[in-house]
Amino acid sequence: MDNNLRIITTARTLEAINKGAKDGYWPLVKPVIPSPLIKSKYAVYQNQTSGEIKVINDFRAEPTTKEMDKVIDFTYYYPHNFESPYAAYLIPADIKSGERVWLIDLIEDVVGQKWNQGDSYRLPSCEAIWNGKDLILQVRSVASEMIVG
Repeated sequence: MDNNLRIITTARTLEAINKGAKDGYWPLVKPVIPSPLIKSKYAVYQNQTSGEIKVINDFRAEPTTKEMDKVIDFTYYYPHNFESPYAAYLIPADIKSGERVWLIDLIEDVVGQKWNQGDSYRLPSCEAIWNGKDLILQVRSVASEMIVG
């Protein structure tokens, strides 16, 4: 993050959005829409004797002992739970059109990293430009990385 950029915070509850409005911010309300591109995987193994389970997220970590049975094969899922189906960027009253800002908590699901095992992780924050009505995400300035391993 460039230290010269103003930080824009995100309100993720009705109360937080309304508090931001009362504090002089303009809540730029957006829907929270899970992206099918954001995914993590898991598999569950269970000990045949004790019943204890082991959850793994890496294909290379599969147990090799005969006491462990795979009870759930590798399954992909959306790994985030947001409290509300909407959120808002709290826009300062003195923001100027064309100003570059830093969004500390992205509402939009943007892939930030990919793992060669199939998992994709959401970009938590990025630069944006205020155009007078909306924030234009500058995701090209944050390279999508491939995690190998």
